[in-house]
Amino acid sequence: MPKYTVTDTREVSTLTQAGTERKSYRVWLQTEHGSSGSVDIPVDKWTPESVKEILQAKATDLDLAFALEVE
Repeated sequence: MPKYTVTDTREVSTLTQAGTERKSYRVWLQTEHGSSGSVDIPVDKWTPESVKEILQAKATDLDLAFALEVE
């Protein structure tokens, strides 16, 4: 599991195809290898357990290149 640091968090609103507003939080993170990215987390998923799981999955994806083994 790669280590990561949250660098910024903002509440954002997006419009769905039906024209309704959907609120979420955009979280930027940086991994220990220097990879960075962001993920949008819907308000209904904004709990300590799910946020940790979502950010860990994103950090793993960002550091995927560093996990490759060269023979």
